[in-house]
Amino acid sequence: MPTPAAPSPLVGRAAELTSLREAFTNARDGSGGVVVVGGEAGIGKTRLVTEFLAEVGTEIGAGDAAPLVLHGQCADSGSGPLPYAALTGVLSDVVDTIGPEATLAAAGPAADALGLLAPRLVDVRRDVDTGRLPEVLADLMTALAGERPVVLVLEDLHWSDDVTRTVLARLARTAPATTLLVVATYRSDDVGRRHPLRTTLAELERARLATRVDVPRLDAAEATRLFWSLVSRRPDAPDLPGTVLGELVERSEGVPFYAEELADFAGDALPDSLRELLLLRYSSLSDAAQRFCRTVAAAGQRAPHELLVAMLGAGGLDDAEAAAREAVDAHVLVADTDGYRFRHALIQESVDAELLPGESRRLHAACASALEDGERTLARIAAAADHWWRARLPDRALASAVEVVAVPETYGQASSAVVAAAGERALELWELVPDAEKVAGLHRAALLRHVSVALQDSAQIDRGAALAREAVAEWPADDPAGRAQALSTLAHILGKAGDPGSDQMLDEALALLPPDDPAGRAPLLRLKARNAMMDHRHGEAIAAAGEALAAATSVGDRQNASLALNLRAMSRLDRGDLDALDELERSHEMAGDDWRAQCHYYTNASDTRLKLGQFAEAEHLAESGAQFARALGAGWATRAMLEGNVAEAWIGSGRWSDAEAWYARSVPLVDPSDYAVYLGERWTWLTMWRGDVDAAQARARVHRTTWQRFGRVEEQIRARVSGTLAELALLRDDLDDALDLVRIAVEPEALGPFYRLTTLAVAARVLDRARRAGRQVDVAPYRAALATCTVWPTYPTWAAVFAAELGDGSWEAVVAADGPAHLRPYALYRDGASLLEAGDRATARERLDAAVEAADAIGCGLVRDQARALLTGAGLARATTRAQHPDRALTDRERQVLELVAEGLTNGQIAERLFISRKTASVHVSAILRKLGVSSRTEAAVLARDDPA
Repeated sequence: MPTPAAPSPLVGRAAELTSLREAFTNARDGSGGVVVVGGEAGIGKTRLVTEFLAEVGTEIGAGDAAPLVLHGQCADSGSGPLPYAALTGVLSDVVDTIGPEATLAAAGPAADALGLLAPRLVDVRRDVDTGRLPEVLADLMTALAGERPVVLVLEDLHWSDDVTRTVLARLARTAPATTLLVVATYRSDDVGRRHPLRTTLAELERARLATRVDVPRLDAAEATRLFWSLVSRRPDAPDLPGTVLGELVERSEGVPFYAEELADFAGDALPDSLRELLLLRYSSLSDAAQRFCRTVAAAGQRAPHELLVAMLGAGGLDDAEAAAREAVDAHVLVADTDGYRFRHALIQESVDAELLPGESRRLHAACASALEDGERTLARIAAAADHWWRARLPDRALASAVEVVAVPETYGQASSAVVAAAGERALELWELVPDAEKVAGLHRAALLRHVSVALQDSAQIDRGAALAREAVAEWPADDPAGRAQALSTLAHILGKAGDPGSDQMLDEALALLPPDDPAGRAPLLRLKARNAMMDHRHGEAIAAAGEALAAATSVGDRQNASLALNLRAMSRLDRGDLDALDELERSHEMAGDDWRAQCHYYTNASDTRLKLGQFAEAEHLAESGAQFARALGAGWATRAMLEGNVAEAWIGSGRWSDAEAWYARSVPLVDPSDYAVYLGERWTWLTMWRGDVDAAQARARVHRTTWQRFGRVEEQIRARVSGTLAELALLRDDLDDALDLVRIAVEPEALGPFYRLTTLAVAARVLDRARRAGRQVDVAPYRAALATCTVWPTYPTWAAVFAAELGDGSWEAVVAADGPAHLRPYALYRDGASLLEAGDRATARERLDAAVEAADAIGCGLVRDQARALLTGAGLARATTRAQHPDRALTDRERQVLELVAEGLTNGQIAERLFISRKTASVHVSAILRKLGVSSRTEAAVLARDDPA
């Protein structure tokens, strides 16, 4: 067999290489992005990226502007992803290039989170929120890209952990405005339907944040060219007859790696199976070299030198260097700066499969022991747990897995998915280990509670709730304080799941704690107050918050005291007691330098100003809070609502493009939670009013069930979700759904003044549409509900909208009102439509033109398009308006349907007349209303009479 030559030639990859070149050119010009390279094992993904990086390094220039290339590779521990493997490699490259101090400076105020990847770079405090790690790494990459182009390569994403995938998602949203290019590779045949990477890639593609480069198999001509190139460079190049070459091409199946292996053995007897092919080089090694390769294979995709030393022991080191050199020379292993890896993962997998049972157990035990004897990081402990498992030593595997679960208390918070996976493994092992409680150092109920928290944090809410319930059921009877803590955990998870059972759990927990334990009772009472406040049970909330405040104050717990005071103030405000603004400010003073309490203040203070219609003040408070959180290095979960309030203030003041950009960039990064519902509903509302009704309808269909589940326990969610879904129902002419959704506006104790007012405004529109459609509706309960809201300062604005929608007031009053930015163009449009229906075409044209202008000013595409369509349908449109919107013309079928609508036919009658289904008729009617920009069938009929063409 010949000595391996240089990397194989790149054949048949011109298009793929061009895509990478173009992406880099765009990044260098300030329009970075993400390119995802996918393909089956052995297809040449790494070879393609290597060729591209060689060009980047030699053809793009040099000096200060030379691109910075960073590399990270995901790895498999044997039973799951090795935590942070790729990110550790990337950070190591950064530190090697610019030094530790510059790295920490570039990472920003939350740089201490990097200690989870590199403890020697920065110590990880026990209270550090290392959940910020993805954001810190994204900030670091963005800062580096501000100095020069950066190419970040993340390989083997099929072995990625959740943090690595989150980093990729964040970078995809920040890269377009930078000189950062991310090139990510994954093995497509290892990403099944339920693989978590599949969801990440689908989201990036749906948001058009990633370019896919799929590397295909070579065709026969390309495979033949590759074989000739590979064989001809051998010193002993054999003369291959056409039949032999054809057989080689066929057996390679168009996979370059197989072609390389076959070419190096062309002329010899070829193996019958693929596994034998992959082991040909390995099989030719000496016994010592094979043993060395098996040791590396047991360690994983890569074996650091110090780990191999520990695994081999003193007796195995004598011939290790010679064995390693032999394996490298044979092109089985590749040596890097501090260890060895297999030339290809397929070879590693094949060699690992060669391990005999006893040998496998011995090597994995040695590897686990070495990992635990070294620096104790999350990644090493998690890997050790896997190796103990593969060594068939369940007691050691359990101890290590439990240590991973306890990492938040030991090393700082860790990847929730890593902790959850280790915890699930520990639960599996529990029954296999005699005296498991002694081995683990905690009882099973405590383990269940730890795992339930990790599952909740990794968005597996239902599974987390199930384990939390099991923990409560198993908690030792002689530990009431611990059981109370378990009940609190269950209550918190149920609250996150939108389950009203949270309150019962808190009551049980409080009953277990003695009255003279204010330190233990304060956080439980505060959580009880929060649940009641969010559900509009403000009397309960005020009482519970008062108890929490007293308990926290008595033990000097400033954080819980501030949070309790904040909750009491918000409950009073939601009742309409504006004097509570002073109490809210006192919670701010009481918070001191506690970042959590401060962020709650800024969130609720800005939210209150939004409800009061004080959008500039709301923006100032929310942005101040967001800056405060950034300065403290607070994580994304803390900042999401603050920045979301900034975006909502932009909606109120008319900066809709800015708000849309923030939602599009941020909402997909929020894990499933109440935060995700808040932001997702507002984004959907904005999308609808900006004119992309189809996208809004699609998003609402996907999330409706989740939104309404959370609405069972949160006033804000149930009010806003009901309003937005009702508006969408009107746009698709589904009156039944719309009427059902707005009934919440008259349900006793369901909503406070502000949310009842905004919901009643939508309800009035629905009621008017129903009356116009001939429905019998009772408006009296809605008028009565409106009368209960006079205490809220914005009552005059929303009462004017309510009256105008029902025909009891003028739209001119709404135009003159001081409300959110969309009300003026909407009121002008509705006024114009009413005037047109009344026959005042000249004034109607004036109002509708003004509506178009006002809507254009803020990007309110829904009103703009409806007003333009109404002008067009009535023959009042300016020539330019008609030319700009030819797509608003009705199709022939829609004109047929419109004629029947003008005759007064129902959807069912239209379906019978045209021999179509009732659903199809409804779809046509909805399309007509949307295109004509009208809100009712009556208005459409008027347009049909005025402009029959």
